[in-house]
Amino acid sequence: MSTLIHDGKCAEKNESIHVRRGRTECLLLALLLAGCGRPQVQRTAELEALAARSGEIERVQLKDQSRSEPVSIERATEELAARVVEPNAVPHGAVELTLEEARAAALTNNLDLKFHLVGPSIAEQSVDEERAKFEWTFFGSAGYSRSELGDEGNTVSMQSYDTGVAIPLQTGGSLQAGLPFSRADYDADDIGGVSSAAVSVSYIQSLLRGAGTRINTHSIRIAVYEKDIVDVRTKLLAIAILGNVDIVYWQLYAARRELDVRREQYKLAEDQLDHARRKVEAGSAPKIEIVRAEAGLAGRLEDVINAETSVRDRERELKRILNRDDLPLGVEIDILPTSEPEPIGLDLDAEAIVAAALDNRMETAELELRLAVDELNVELARNRTLPDVTFDYRYAATARSGSLGGALGDIGGDSLQDHAVGISAVIPLGNRAAQARLQRARLEKVRDQIDRDRLRQSIRQEVYNAVDELRQNWRRILAAEQGVVTAYRDYKVEQSQFQLGKRTSTDVLLSASRLADAQSRRIRAFAEYEIAQVRLARASGTLLGLGRLQIR
Repeated sequence: MSTLIHDGKCAEKNESIHVRRGRTECLLLALLLAGCGRPQVQRTAELEALAARSGEIERVQLKDQSRSEPVSIERATEELAARVVEPNAVPHGAVELTLEEARAAALTNNLDLKFHLVGPSIAEQSVDEERAKFEWTFFGSAGYSRSELGDEGNTVSMQSYDTGVAIPLQTGGSLQAGLPFSRADYDADDIGGVSSAAVSVSYIQSLLRGAGTRINTHSIRIAVYEKDIVDVRTKLLAIAILGNVDIVYWQLYAARRELDVRREQYKLAEDQLDHARRKVEAGSAPKIEIVRAEAGLAGRLEDVINAETSVRDRERELKRILNRDDLPLGVEIDILPTSEPEPIGLDLDAEAIVAAALDNRMETAELELRLAVDELNVELARNRTLPDVTFDYRYAATARSGSLGGALGDIGGDSLQDHAVGISAVIPLGNRAAQARLQRARLEKVRDQIDRDRLRQSIRQEVYNAVDELRQNWRRILAAEQGVVTAYRDYKVEQSQFQLGKRTSTDVLLSASRLADAQSRRIRAFAEYEIAQVRLARASGTLLGLGRLQIR
């Protein structure tokens, strides 16, 4: 009878084991199926619409985009001629702008400048990220297991825990202290529970490859230098952006003055047409003079149109740089530059400016930092050619007891002391990869040294060219002043000769064109002189103006 009972219990246990195994297999199968298959990407409604549009190319009829009824060439020509003579006021008025106001607005609002000013903050976070490599780490784990002992169906339940800290060292080693403890419980009547606890300390130190604080702080120093490189690049870009404010300002100044000249030429051509008509009516000139005057008037109209377009382009570029709320890109607002050029003759010492440029230019600072990075990379590559030799020491104090509290209490007294020390080495045969990396690091340093010399030569040439450009534009101003005086005198002579019947309308209009060209040359010479000063300052790594600018 007892044998039957025993066999029944064994059968029940085996059935229970099979049930548990079956459940476990089903769970594993479900997890496997969930992890397989094609992954699905769920888009938002906006992204789904964008994805749908990417496969089609839309077509447009520009006449459908017109806000008013399209007009004929004849009607549009009449309206344009009337507007050239008396320009309509723009819907949103005009804004007077000084050069200093433009600089201040760009420094405050320019989106390109704001974009680049984020770079140093990102680089600073990279430095903090590298410095965190030596932070202490707390670790902990807990586990549970249940195992069968033999064929009798007896089981043991094991609970294990571990906690401690890991400390990476700047010397190239690591220190770890832990407190592992566990509890084993048996379901057999003649075996009780057993608990164990220990204190463990391990120390690992590299002796050759990867040893030393300089090698192990290599990535931190690289990150610091890279941040410095970002800083100098940011300053370089800020100089370029802020210097571009001055350039576009003077380009707009020249475009507006050019428009004034072209409108004045149109009015002169109209006056010439009136003179021709009166002379024809008086019988002192043939009718062909009216045709000549009308042809000259038509030619002046295209010049005005081109000048107006140039003004709008320069205004829009300046609006983009300034990014002021009262100067939106899509709204037609006249920007009237009120600062006037102030050219003066200068006797510049080109060699002194070159010396200042070599000291101030951020490109040279960037290359010096890049050479410092190259030196660190050579140092690291040289260290990686060494054998990998590691020293290892481990200590553990272990105690066992019937209860977990007893085991923990016995660690300091009745415990087993374990000490282990060792040394290991890995020596590559040939070491070709490490030697190649070292040689590559050295060649990269040589290349950057050559690049530094190339840059210095380029800076010298740029400064010499900028000095010559400034001198050239000063002489252009002097020549343009004389050109305007003589061209105006020639126009007056031709006009008086026309009244006497000794010149035709064509001669007068050609003289007026020469006057306009002379005035345009003078305007461009004044504007180019101011722009040449900006370029010379930028070539020396500085900005025009008073005071220092903080870009951080």
